[in-house]
Amino acid sequence: MNLLAADVGGTKTLLGIYEFKQKLNLINSKSYKSKEWDGLDLILNHYLSNLSSKISQPKYACIGLAGYVSNGSAELTNLGWKINEELLKQEIGVENITIINDFSCLIYAIPFLEKSQYEIIQYSKNKDPKNITPNIYAILGAGTGLGVARGLITSTEIKVLPSEGGHREFAPRNDSEWELSKWLKINLGLKRLSIERIVSGTGLVNIARWRLTKEDAKFHPLNRLIKSTSSTIDTKTDLAETINKSAEEGDPVMREVLDIWISAYGSAAGDIALQELCNDGLWIGGGPAARHIDNFKSESFLKSLRNKGRFSNYLEGIPVMAITDRNCGLFGAACKAHLMACRMPNLLRR
Repeated sequence: MNLLAADVGGTKTLLGIYEFKQKLNLINSKSYKSKEWDGLDLILNHYLSNLSSKISQPKYACIGLAGYVSNGSAELTNLGWKINEELLKQEIGVENITIINDFSCLIYAIPFLEKSQYEIIQYSKNKDPKNITPNIYAILGAGTGLGVARGLITSTEIKVLPSEGGHREFAPRNDSEWELSKWLKINLGLKRLSIERIVSGTGLVNIARWRLTKEDAKFHPLNRLIKSTSSTIDTKTDLAETINKSAEEGDPVMREVLDIWISAYGSAAGDIALQELCNDGLWIGGGPAARHIDNFKSESFLKSLRNKGRFSNYLEGIPVMAITDRNCGLFGAACKAHLMACRMPNLLRR
């Protein structure tokens, strides 16, 4: 039985057909530029109608999207799309469809991940082999925004608890972050600053914009580029990539920017781990995760993650993993579609 998976974002929409034969296998995929289409239904119809005749049409589908989902409906404001499960069933002819947040998809992926799809950042010290309670996981990831989700996973069931934890208030920890937060509130016209204004691809650009206002960076080559660039998602993604590349190539100012970002990222990860008490694993996902493996293993990230006062020892002991598969959002949607179709829950692998 074939399964349809979708990973829908403001920049691109990735679609795939999977089949399950001992494990999930991708047999066909295609990427679309989201802004070139007036609706998700048009993309899905185009994709399904152009499948090879050798590929049977899917009966189950999971749509993972970067946005808040309520009662089977969602709105992607950056695209002007309104998406509804029941309408999609009629429009694309697939009887069983679910729409979930993209980070919820990643929770569904956890039991199915192969070792080649992730890397261990910190090994477990706290795991009690006699613990028979459900395994508790949390995941976060800095993309365009800061995605967060939680889940309870047993050998027979996965319960996902969606979250908008990326919109929690940003709490400065030092003089630099305090100065940055004050500048951003004024620059963006905000009275309240959420974590994802700092810990996200857009946040990395925000930190660079602030740092480039300093006197010693007045003539920095990126100053003119950042000031002349529009504020669309695509251009912010490109700028974040440029900042990363400059830091990796030895630019001291951009290295400072990246260090501030990585430290704030680690602190946010530690806060989420404490809030969820995810003894069985804190996962880091999102598109940029794969390129930051060395940064996640750095003292800056891990020290910030663990530096939580009386709970520092606890945080030193939880397992932390980073997903390296850049298409894991699509894979996670396929995992959910598989669970929808599967009546044998013992297929879950640990």
